[in-house]
Amino acid sequence: MAPLDRRWVNAFLVAFLTVLAIDAFHPITPRHEAVAKALSDHVLVPTGLWQGPWRLYGPEVLKANLRFKAEIVFADHATATWTSPDWTQMSALGKFVHARHMNYFGYLLRADQPAWDALCAYLAHTVPHPEGKAVPVEQVTLSLRGAPIPPPDEVQLPPVPYLEFDPWDVLHVWKRPA
Repeated sequence: MAPLDRRWVNAFLVAFLTVLAIDAFHPITPRHEAVAKALSDHVLVPTGLWQGPWRLYGPEVLKANLRFKAEIVFADHATATWTSPDWTQMSALGKFVHARHMNYFGYLLRADQPAWDALCAYLAHTVPHPEGKAVPVEQVTLSLRGAPIPPPDEVQLPPVPYLEFDPWDVLHVWKRPA
């Protein structure tokens, strides 16, 4: 039997690892999703390597899509609004880069007044005046609202972000120290 040419082995390994990488990662773009679908239909299913979706068990999954909003009132009565990021609109790469921010907002939901005071004080120092003036902040009102997330076994086609939010509920009011 003739020895196998190393180039063919290397080409097979490159192709196999590329297919594995495309299939293993959650699609980031529509093109990535189309390539992953084509690979699963024409390569992975016929070879028996396709495993289907992985539904992970979580003991107490999130039941609400929650958002923060802060209304910052300046001394001249101008108002600026800040909102927490919309994680559903962020790409997988963006979520990876901002994982610490996502964790921070998750912890804020379980926090109480000291954490909310710190966030409000941070926003008072970082959110700019709507007209660019150098006016101190008088008050920051932190609000929260949520939208119910359907159970995992409820199929929604097409899958959509859960944006039927409840009205804003005031969580905390911070005032500038005298």
